[in-house]
Amino acid sequence: MASTQPIAELLQAHGITPSQLIRDLHAPSTLAAGNTALAIARKSVVAEVRHAAKNGTEQGPDEPARYNVDTHLIAAVKAQKETLSPDQRKALNAIRLELNRKSGVRILLNGDVGTGKTLVFLLAIAAVARTSRNPVAVVVPSDLVARQIHDQAQARFPDLKPGLIVSGAAAPDTHSKMLIGTQAMFSSPAIKKLEALVIDEQHKFSVEQRQMLAHAQTHVIEASATPIPRSLALAIFDGWKQIKLINGPVPKQIRSCIATPANRSGVVGLVRQHLKAGKKIIFLYHRVTGAGASVKDAGQRLSEHFPGLVSILHGKLKPTDKQKALTAFATGEQPIIVASTAVEVGVDVPDIGLMVVSNADRFGVAQLHQLRGRLARNGGAADFVMMVDKELKGDTRERLQALCCHADGFSLAERDMEIRGFGDVLGEFQSGKFIGTFKLSRLDVADFIPEK
Repeated sequence: MASTQPIAELLQAHGITPSQLIRDLHAPSTLAAGNTALAIARKSVVAEVRHAAKNGTEQGPDEPARYNVDTHLIAAVKAQKETLSPDQRKALNAIRLELNRKSGVRILLNGDVGTGKTLVFLLAIAAVARTSRNPVAVVVPSDLVARQIHDQAQARFPDLKPGLIVSGAAAPDTHSKMLIGTQAMFSSPAIKKLEALVIDEQHKFSVEQRQMLAHAQTHVIEASATPIPRSLALAIFDGWKQIKLINGPVPKQIRSCIATPANRSGVVGLVRQHLKAGKKIIFLYHRVTGAGASVKDAGQRLSEHFPGLVSILHGKLKPTDKQKALTAFATGEQPIIVASTAVEVGVDVPDIGLMVVSNADRFGVAQLHQLRGRLARNGGAADFVMMVDKELKGDTRERLQALCCHADGFSLAERDMEIRGFGDVLGEFQSGKFIGTFKLSRLDVADFIPEK
């Protein structure tokens, strides 16, 4: 339950009692009194959100930085085989300035899909690990993503002895200065005092989970590729620095469209077109089993049409089987993969030219945008097909059409808020249990901008 303290302060500032506010909301004596009460109720919701957010976020101490990361950061950047994009350099410099400014910085890194945010935060915390005595860590939503980032960290920063903390994995080296893992980190004895912590896809973790790993002096970078309302709201937290990555290292063009069963022949044509061009293809389903629109059923059907070219990937597979399927797909041995949302984040396979999402209307805008980000990782053109069983109406159709019209996550987030409002996601971005005093269905970002 939200605290009533901010509401009490707001009512006192407006010179109105709680009983008068309730009366004017339900049975106002005049139109002006009713409008005033609604405005106060709206401000109350915003005040509650800000209060809960601030209380649920342990701020870093107001102390100067204990070290300077410049030397190690410059060396780390120079050691990479890639040339950082202008956006990556700008973001990394902004993080550098924060790290050198004070202890326990709080950063929200909004990196749109394909902009290279993983490399940015790895370089930043590697510099911290080499400068300080304490280790650093990255926590991600799935085993698959953790293993991929761990492999990348091992290749880039072998001196830090990167350790992996996932279910079933061996304990990391006791001398590891960089740890990468999943929720298994929250109960791992290997986690000591962390100097820096990255929460990748921050909207998938609660405030309480993050606080299990971070203390006041820990530098915290919360990263998100999908700046949906709850991520944008995080940017209003006092003391947080918002840093954006918008443009990717390579140019790409993704054509997005909505398709019905009547368009099936056109989709088959796209499959053959991309296979002929040497591209890879993903068919994605929201269910693993069941007749019709499921991973296993579709995998069997496609295997009959494209024998030897189809692999299957879903969350119920053993880690070794997941890796085997992904390797066959990545190498091109089996260029078609039928998958569940296990491919949503972190599957960094180049040359994916087509993704077909079945029952796309059952997915959220942010999730669809995340899935679309798996396409054309090396640049070039790709197709994103959102299959639906029937003609859509109302907000559902508007949401999918928004994906067809908006290629970047920031403009898509704005359109998403226009369609479904702000208030219906306030609970998730706090802790998953936020209940405000007043039930307002619509709030806008403008409500969270202080009046001048």
